[in-house]
Amino acid sequence: MASMVREFSGCKFAILGGGISGLSAAYRLLDKVNSPSDITVLESSDRVGGWLHSATNEKGAVFELGPRSIRPAGDAGMATLKILQDLGLEKEILAVPGHHPAARKRFIYSQGKLHQLPTGIKSIIKKNSLMSKSMLPFILREPFVGRKQDHSDESVYEFFRRRLSKEVAEYMVDPFCRGIFAGDARVLSLRSCFPPLYELENKHGSIIKGVLKSSLKPASPDSSVQSSLGEKAKKERWSTWSLKGGLQTLSDKLLEELQRKGVYVKLESPCTSVKLDSCGQLTVSSPTEQIRVDHVISALPAHTLATVLAKDWEQLATDLSNIRAVTVAVVNLEYEGNVVPMDGFGFLVPSSDAVQILGIIFDSCAFPENDRLGAKTTRLTVMMGGHWFDSLFGHPDSVDPQHLQRVAIETAEKTLGIRAKPTTCLTNVLRDCITQYTIGHSERLERISQFIKRNKLPLTLIGASYNGVSVNDCIYKTQLAVDDIFDSK
Repeated sequence: MASMVREFSGCKFAILGGGISGLSAAYRLLDKVNSPSDITVLESSDRVGGWLHSATNEKGAVFELGPRSIRPAGDAGMATLKILQDLGLEKEILAVPGHHPAARKRFIYSQGKLHQLPTGIKSIIKKNSLMSKSMLPFILREPFVGRKQDHSDESVYEFFRRRLSKEVAEYMVDPFCRGIFAGDARVLSLRSCFPPLYELENKHGSIIKGVLKSSLKPASPDSSVQSSLGEKAKKERWSTWSLKGGLQTLSDKLLEELQRKGVYVKLESPCTSVKLDSCGQLTVSSPTEQIRVDHVISALPAHTLATVLAKDWEQLATDLSNIRAVTVAVVNLEYEGNVVPMDGFGFLVPSSDAVQILGIIFDSCAFPENDRLGAKTTRLTVMMGGHWFDSLFGHPDSVDPQHLQRVAIETAEKTLGIRAKPTTCLTNVLRDCITQYTIGHSERLERISQFIKRNKLPLTLIGASYNGVSVNDCIYKTQLAVDDIFDSK
């Protein structure tokens, strides 16, 4: 391995995109190249961080326009915590323990009222107000449901309808997919969105059997991502965490570290083309310059990358362009006093309900430290659109932000019984922000991978377009992808 690194360390890299994946790639490369100046990050906007975007108002309240909390679970969760420790951000962490209401209480809004989701054995045995009967019969039945015979891709909705029940698919899985992917569970791929569940059925014939067998022989953790901070998260049983000042603190600190080490990070420098010459080098063009590099790591959304590739890579561009993303409107609201009648993480809405939002997050419950100083206030985030954006609100380019704000405020009043008027309203339309892993996504990824290998392209694809939309996935999968560049040489 060491000789491989030395052989390849003189190469120059261009990283396309300065979101969390692109920054993580540059950070991972630091100890693998001869000089940090061999790394250039091209970002089209005037800031790094991508969807990690935090805003602070004049009174000190913090609002998240994108992701607002991160789970510390698995190797991917540990990888993120290790980076935080390496960057010296331990004192900035706001941890939510497993016993906290924001961890234990999650709701579904349906049929005009809020229903708390089951969180333990007692709540599984007891009939939930959302369902016609308790979850117990569905769970007891699941091990006896036959596995899917042909192993073909299947929608998330159909998988849970088949293995558990239509009610579970309709009132639990459907809103869950709206919360994570802002997508329709009926077209999202189980294999790509929830690969562990796909593997459990294929390997063990049952989710329940697979979980029980896996608990008896758990997989060995990745030792390279372990840290004392990760051990602390396990010991204290963190459910989620955020950072003082918002999650943008992470991307800002990564930028600071990269620039301090000597990495070139160029803002307002969109990539306009990527071409391969006869010597095996790539020319990356932006509006102001051309850079010759030995390897390109693209953290661009797949459909954006498709538009800048060389014309003789048409097959690759076609598959990339078919990986699409949806637009989400985010309305951040702040109220005087405590206006939410219960503690909890927030609620989601099934797609079958007439309510025009995806859900509302109770930000102040999980992270009151990011409320403004002084008297009690309440921060909420209303999520809207996603797969249904155009049908509900029209084209994202022409939608009236004031209309989105009115819908958000009126829905908060209706669902939570809020009578006060917000003192702060921030409305943002996040264009194409969440990739949709629709049925057939894994086959598209395989064709993309084979094209790159067959044509020996010095090109690595990372980011939420491919193998996970969470911050943890973006960081950990990027680390693995960068390591693979050197391992394969």
